[in-house]
Amino acid sequence: MTSEPNNTSPNSTGGPAGLPARRTLSRRFMTSAAIIAVLAIGAVGGAGASRFAHRYWPEAVMLLQPAPIAQLKDATPVAIKGQVAEVFGNKFIVQDDSGRTLVDTGPRGERGKPVAKGEAVTVQGHFENGFIRAQLMTRADGITETYGPPHGPRHGGPGEGPGKRADRGPGPDRGPGFDRGPGPDAPPPPPPAR
Repeated sequence: MTSEPNNTSPNSTGGPAGLPARRTLSRRFMTSAAIIAVLAIGAVGGAGASRFAHRYWPEAVMLLQPAPIAQLKDATPVAIKGQVAEVFGNKFIVQDDSGRTLVDTGPRGERGKPVAKGEAVTVQGHFENGFIRAQLMTRADGITETYGPPHGPRHGGPGEGPGKRADRGPGPDRGPGFDRGPGPDAPPPPPPAR
């Protein structure tokens, strides 16, 4: 007589053969799900904490020597030193012996009046299109305020896109309003050819 293991005997650990496997599978599944949930919560919490801390983390900035306003070159990082001539909300005009330029403090400068007329300031940022996008400003008393990294111009805004490029002129087949059809004052169309 052959001896076969009896999985249904009362000495067995959990009854029929399939039951212990289901309990093991169920425990493994629950353990795996709990580990994945803890990792997901940790990743989301860590990302949120990192984003929050990054807002208040000081940025490393290379300090530049101030240059005369008349010698500023377009699309370059610059620093200027001068007197505030006029203030327009979060923008102001700085002048020195060589000229004047507009300084834009961006959204961070909208929180309050960044400077007062006649105040001596040193501003560092990015000079483009005739004005400076401020990155940091130092007042005469040594207090420094940061306004964030400079950003270049946005591309793809209104007026840009297919058919609106600067290198396309009206040309022989395109006149002003060529894509809109004739206006209300246009002459009637010619009669059809017979």
